[in-house]
Parts: sequence; structure tokens; C-alpha cells
Amino acid sequence: MKALIAAAFALLLPVSVLAQKAPMTESTQPPVAAKKPHSTSRHGITVIDDYHWLKDQSYPKVDDKEVLDHLKEENAYFEAQMKPRTAMVESIFQEMKGRLKEDETSVPQKDGDYLYWRKFEKGAQYKQWMRKPVAGGPDEVIFDEAKQAEGKEFFRLGAITISDDDKMLAYATDTDGSERFTIRFRDIATGKELADTIPGTNGSIVFSKDGKHLLYTPVNDQWRSEDVKLHTLGTPISTDKTLYHEDDIGFQVGIGVTQSERFIVLSTGDNTTSELRLIPTDNPLAKPVIIRARKKGVEYDVDDHGDQLFVHTNEDSTQFSLKTAPLADPGKWTTRIAANKDFYMTGVTVFADFFVVEGRDK
Repeated sequence: MKALIAAAFALLLPVSVLAQKAPMTESTQPPVAAKKPHSTSRHGITVIDDYHWLKDQSYPKVDDKEVLDHLKEENAYFEAQMKPRTAMVESIFQEMKGRLKEDETSVPQKDGDYLYWRKFEKGAQYKQWMRKPVAGGPDEVIFDEAKQAEGKEFFRLGAITISDDDKMLAYATDTDGSERFTIRFRDIATGKELADTIPGTNGSIVFSKDGKHLLYTPVNDQWRSEDVKLHTLGTPISTDKTLYHEDDIGFQVGIGVTQSERFIVLSTGDNTTSELRLIPTDNPLAKPVIIRARKKGVEYDVDDHGDQLFVHTNEDSTQFSLKTAPLADPGKWTTRIAANKDFYMTGVTVFADFFVVEGRDK
């Protein structure tokens, strides 16, 4: 953390501070990458890239000696330039740390028969995921990121979710920085890890209502998620079913759940267009129901309430509006709150007795 903070603050310090003359060292001059002619032709266009060699062709595994040697030279140059400023970097780091609450704890949230929350121990770099019974009982650590990170050069938790019966935990981690997450399962009561392991995903995970199935999204060689898969606990991943496949290479798929947790939301889209489908959480093999077919430039997201859907969309305006639709006819939208030129609607959350609209005033 300290190195990241130091590097970030180097960008913010006044030029006069950064320009302090450093003593001459063997790494005073920055390394210069060699130019190696390389060209790629696609669709009649040829692109020249003399630095193509710097991308290790076996990435995300980086083992090309020439690439690694150049990176070592760049790191040595950085360290040499920053060495005279070590005290200043440490002072800035301590000042930043002093403004943070190190033993931070999130607000407990009720989910089923338990209260769930996250906390940092003082001096810790990773969170602990906690719970305790609503009816009363001791605090329980259900996932300790620090323990998971022990002995690893890199660790990142992509997602964590609990089955509806509060018994099974699924989590997705990246331990090599490749941004490909491996999904694992744990029996919370015993702490025992299941044999089921799902590698090469984008980290999104959703349990079915009965906790026997998990939806996930694998990524291909281009880091694109184009499929939604269904895994049944205790079975080989080779038998996992594909619930949806996206043919448009410009789109990516994702998964989530509505606020009521009655439906799994299967989303696909790019930066300007979206298309959503719903699957009942208690019947993950049901045919996904499309909300409305994709239309270029139209984005929307949904939540459910009883027999209605709440649709947050930019269909009428870039300021977004709120529409409703019958669950039985999800493409039939009726305006509930029209777009306002002085209010940018960023989202809508639906609760049992009311809904909340979020946004920014002009």
C-alpha cells in the first residue's frame, strides 16, 4: 500500500519539490527501450509497432527474460530517483494514514437469520467478513482475506456470496494479477472447502435459491465474458450448462440479482447499449425472459416489486427517467418519473413499501 500511495503522490507534488536535484547514481539516466521493427496487418491496414516486443507473448504469465530485464532497469531507475525523497514519502504516507480510521467496520446488514458486515483490524491490509445470528450469539469470521493472502505475492478478492440458507459461501479470487478469478466453495459451519473449483472467470457469482447451483461468467482469451454458465455443486465443471451466449463481440455479459432476490438479472451490453433478461432464482434452468431487445444507444436496468418492474433508462433522455412495466409484459414501459433537464437520475432502488431515486441536481 505504501508504494502505491508514494507513487500516486509523486504525481500530485509541486514541480519545485519533485525537481529537487538527486545525487548522481548509476541509474540516473532512464533506461531506453530498444526499437525492434514489427508490423501487423488487419483489414488492409498495417500498424507499425517497434515496441511490440515489450508485451510478453505468454501474458498473463510474464517470463520473457528481455522484458523482465527491462522492467528491472525501470524499477532501479525509479528507486534511485526516489531514494533522496524517502523521508518525504514516509512523512506523506504517515500523514495520509493518520487521516484514516484503520480499524474500520461497515454497518451490519440483516440477510436471512444473520447480520453480515466487514471490518479491518488495525494495521491490516485485508478485510475480515463477519456475521452473527440476529437472535443473538458470538461474532463469526466467515472469510479472512489476510489468511487467504498468506504466502502469495498477489491477492485480490473479486466477489463473495452466501447461499440463501446461510450455509454455503462462494468466493472468487485472483492470485496472479491476471484479472481471471477462480471460484471456490466453503461450508461455513465446518470451514471445509469443497472440491469444486472454477477457474478463468470474471468474478461474478450468483447462487440459485436452493444453494445447489451457482451462475458464473467465464472469460475468453480476449478477457471478454460472452457466456453465462450454471454449475451444480458436486459435479464436474465440464458438465456445466450454458444458459446464455452473446454473439456480438462488442458486448459483454454480466449477472446479478434484483433487490427482492426473486430474479437473477442476466445483462449484456457495451458502453452505450444494454439488454437484460430475468431468470427466477428458484428455477435457474428456466428460459431467460428478455425485458426489451437491444436498441443502439438505449441503456436500462431493472428492479422488481410484486407484479411490476421498475425500469431506469435513457430511452427518452440522456438525463434518464423511471418507467414501470407489468412483469407479464416487461417490454411495455409506462413513464413513472419523466426525465428532468435539471436532474440526472443515476439509479433506482425498490423496497417493500417505497422506492428510492438517486441522482445529481444541476
